[in-house]
Amino acid sequence: MMPPNCDICRFPSKISDSDPSDFTLVEFRPARTYPDDWTGHPEHCVWFCSTHLPLAEGLTHLPALEALRQILANQPRMTGPGMTGQGT
Repeated sequence: MMPPNCDICRFPSKISDSDPSDFTLVEFRPARTYPDDWTGHPEHCVWFCSTHLPLAEGLTHLPALEALRQILANQPRMTGPGMTGQGT
């Protein structure tokens, strides 16, 4: 399992003053099945910080990639170092 890192703001718990418990792992609809002995971070599980957690409400019936596309499409465009839209 990957450590907490909000997939919306890319805010990692390890460099913040936040406690890892400030992040929530949301399970969306799986897009694939995994064998019983599989290890790793499932593609349908996405970390959200407490600020962005409400954006996942009502979208857990979708695959994670589709849910993230919808969430990001409705967010203001962010600019700056490491942010989407840099230089545009």
